[in-house]
Amino acid sequence: MFKNYLKIALRNIKRHKGYSFINIVGLAIGISCCMLMLMWVQDELSYDRFHENSNELSRVLLDPMGASPTHEAVSPPVLAAKMKDEFPEVINTTRLSFSGPLLFSHSEKAFYEERGLYADPSFFEMFTFPFIKGDQATALSALHSLVITEELANKYFGSENPIGKTITLNKRRDYKVTGVLENIPHNSHLQFSYVRPFILLKELGVNLDSWGNVSFFTYVQLRKNSSLQEVNNKLKKLIEKDDPAHNMYYLQPLTRIHLHSKFNFDIPGHGNIMYVYIFAAAAVFILFIACINFMNLATARSGTRSKEVGVRKVVGALRTDIIKQFFLESTLLSLIALVFSIFLIELLVPVFNNLSGKQLALDYSGSLFFIFVLIGITLFTGLVSGSYPSLFLSSFHPVKVIRGFSDSGTKGAMLRKTLVVTQFVLTVVLLVGVTVIHNQLDHIRKKDLGYDKDQLVCFRLRGDAIKKFDTLKAELLQNPNITNVTATSALPTSIGSGTSGAGWEGKDPAERIQMQITWVDKDYLETFRMKMAEGRFFSKEFSTDEHAFILNEAAIKAMRMDSPIGKRFSWGRRRGQIIGVVRNFHYKSLHNEIEPLILLQNPQRIRYACARVKADDISGTIGFTEGLWNKFAAGFPFKYDFLDDRLSRLYRAEQRVGTLFNYFTSLSIFIACLGLFGLSSFTAEQRTKEIGIRKVLGASIPNILLLLTKEFTKLVLVASFLAWPLAYFIMNMWLQNFVSRTSIQLETLALSGVLALGIALLTVSYQSIRVAVANPVDSLKYE
Repeated sequence: MFKNYLKIALRNIKRHKGYSFINIVGLAIGISCCMLMLMWVQDELSYDRFHENSNELSRVLLDPMGASPTHEAVSPPVLAAKMKDEFPEVINTTRLSFSGPLLFSHSEKAFYEERGLYADPSFFEMFTFPFIKGDQATALSALHSLVITEELANKYFGSENPIGKTITLNKRRDYKVTGVLENIPHNSHLQFSYVRPFILLKELGVNLDSWGNVSFFTYVQLRKNSSLQEVNNKLKKLIEKDDPAHNMYYLQPLTRIHLHSKFNFDIPGHGNIMYVYIFAAAAVFILFIACINFMNLATARSGTRSKEVGVRKVVGALRTDIIKQFFLESTLLSLIALVFSIFLIELLVPVFNNLSGKQLALDYSGSLFFIFVLIGITLFTGLVSGSYPSLFLSSFHPVKVIRGFSDSGTKGAMLRKTLVVTQFVLTVVLLVGVTVIHNQLDHIRKKDLGYDKDQLVCFRLRGDAIKKFDTLKAELLQNPNITNVTATSALPTSIGSGTSGAGWEGKDPAERIQMQITWVDKDYLETFRMKMAEGRFFSKEFSTDEHAFILNEAAIKAMRMDSPIGKRFSWGRRRGQIIGVVRNFHYKSLHNEIEPLILLQNPQRIRYACARVKADDISGTIGFTEGLWNKFAAGFPFKYDFLDDRLSRLYRAEQRVGTLFNYFTSLSIFIACLGLFGLSSFTAEQRTKEIGIRKVLGASIPNILLLLTKEFTKLVLVASFLAWPLAYFIMNMWLQNFVSRTSIQLETLALSGVLALGIALLTVSYQSIRVAVANPVDSLKYE
């Protein structure tokens, strides 16, 4: 019986090549898009799950308890040991801190390495970062030991064994290589290329015995089946007992970090669970659009197969036999489409990786997920696309269909209309999504950040360039193409220091406000073209400015302070007055509110220089700057960035999502158009004689075109009205990720409907015009 079903299915595919081609191509593209998007989703969900102890690992977060609405990813260095000693549920802890870019030198090779860690020796006990060479137990026991990744080992030592060899960091200190790790998996939220002992920070002057130095990342390993809530309750009691500031700390499971983190002072590069939901929904949308094509064409062609069904029933076929036959046909088409989709995926994965920044690959042998998803998508597609046709066609009454009478036309037409509307609802939702993402990215590009981001060249200071910055600055300004130069502890894209311990005149002793801190020089305001709201900026004319404070408007508002100029202000050991209020400027991405900010002067804290250059001869100006750099920072390669490029990188995830959505929406429209083209072809074919008669009776070509297109026009308009509320709801949720965001205008919704209608009319126009201009004699000559 199965063999007979298979023969009939293959004959039908061969007999109706055009419709089979449309179905197979549509399903193949739909499966490919769905699979690529689900691979992206699976990769996002896989972060940090490769660790053997992933279910027992958590990190400590800080709830500022009213000092700030945003929680923080940092904790004090003393907390790790306290938790291990006092909580029986905690079997291990480690502290981490990231180091800035350092110059690595070995032999004739010298490169800046951006990603480094300070970590306790227990780090390698808790996390699964396998050693290729060296002893994991002793790798971080020596103060100046260095563990590097395989990539760094090959980069500096080639085929030599790096263990025991030295690398010089920043031309100051030699470090002995004590271990080589496998390269860090891309799906780890911790990305680093080298590790040094955490205790080394004490040698660098960092206080590791203070509750007040809340600047580090703390990770804990719990015993299996320990209650996170019980540990959080004990942590609360510990803090109340030992922490003078009575901060509130709690645990976040390791596997939630990548997709569920929007904290201050966090590790950059996290994902967003919203994008996982969007991509998963879009994958289902696109696959469903492809399935609708099959159902539409199958029901449209029901009249041509009704007699076949009638004859089968007369000779004894049961309804279940007919259902099996049609399910087999749809599944066979899905399997053929699957073969083509695998080739498509193989071709598209490198392009997809380039667009998404991922490292995805088809794994036929090692990934059960891939195999199950592939089989599941194929079966799902076959069952869904074949469900209604099989149930619909198998319900025909044999006597009626053999005699030429059937009510299938009305039922089938209503179903086809419903499916076309559903298809274009999904298409319009995707069109609105693409438009809103584009508008938001455009809003980000044009947003007034509170300073002028263009034509600013920024570079990290090294060597004598820090001590002799004033001299370097004076020589830079001798170039007529350099108009301003300033120095700062952190660029406006990455201010990462803060305090909740500031004091001010009139403060309630119980009040705490989280404020960010940055150190600047007197030319900061002019170089960045910021504005003062009140008072003045730092000036060399006032010697007392070394103890003075400048705050932003957000800080003054948070303190509820009237007339702040001249008011007393303090932080740590620094006591002084507020001499100015700078207008709010965005010093983080537009995902974040503008938070209170303190600006201070201290030449010892500067780390970056920024020069505003003219657009006339940028390459010449960069060459001039590099020449001076080699004079003041000999041996350190000159590395620079334009500030607007750094700002753009803050929104790389949104840019990638926007680009991917453009492509996937285009493909979904193509799939929908394939089905619409097939449906319009069938409709035109069925109405050929009717149109011939209309033309003989005097109907004009425009009348015929209107007749053939008005039904599709109505369906697309209905779909647009149904899609707009759904699209608005989804994209409005996405926009909530941004503090500064565009709005969804009526024009955006209307544009999506116009585009959908235009695409639909273009698709059906070919067949409509072909039939409308045909000679009626040809269509009626058999009558």
